[in-house]
Amino acid sequence: MEPLINTIKENHNIKIGVLALQGGFKEHVEMIKSIKHCFSECENKYKYSIIVEEVKSVSDIKKLNPHGMILPGGESTSMAIIASANNDGENIFTFLKEYIKQGNFVWGTCAGSIMLSNKVDGQKVGGQSLIGGLDVLVSRNYFGRQIDSFETKINLNLKYGKNNNNNNIVLLENFEAIFIRAPAILDIIDKENVEIIGDYIVTKKDGTKEKVITAVKQNNIIASVFHPELTNDNRFHKYFVQLVLNNHLTKINI
Repeated sequence: MEPLINTIKENHNIKIGVLALQGGFKEHVEMIKSIKHCFSECENKYKYSIIVEEVKSVSDIKKLNPHGMILPGGESTSMAIIASANNDGENIFTFLKEYIKQGNFVWGTCAGSIMLSNKVDGQKVGGQSLIGGLDVLVSRNYFGRQIDSFETKINLNLKYGKNNNNNNIVLLENFEAIFIRAPAILDIIDKENVEIIGDYIVTKKDGTKEKVITAVKQNNIIASVFHPELTNDNRFHKYFVQLVLNNHLTKINI
């Protein structure tokens, strides 16, 4: 299979695709648009314009040829059904599995984090199609129904490299996290390669407390169970765009 991404520098643009099958894709598009530019971290800094588009099919993705993809929140089962019935004859999930294997960055929020996980607790009868690649166990609707949705401030340790080197970690303080019928990451399967970006102490109905994981990074996969796109804070989106840019520059040896 030919590489999905053209690694030749094209007018200093970084292209982000947002999967627009269902859910909150428009909010992600607007948040990326609010960033406008990003910069290379090499000695000779380059300014990159950011192009973001909705994609609804494999042909859309091929046409855009994005350097990174965002999988939005919504209803993961519905997205899987739409993906398998796509009218261009190619399953988007199958395509995205290969896209990830080729080292391209993908970020899933809420339902997107479920689709990227290798193991899902609380699946509907018969299970559901997953993209996979993220070695975690995620629990669907861990935080309850729509009525149980809430907002809170959390701190995030944004990882730009591996092995918890402090030079590669940026603390994102007081980030507004919105949880809507949110899943939770209950366990890390690959503890060597999955890095925890954020967690949250949950007080259960019986008064006991449990720490659950809210965001992780595994190589070129990012997952967050909350909704950064529904806030006025674009710092997490800036983080993702910078990871995409750094990855692109590594591919073209800059």
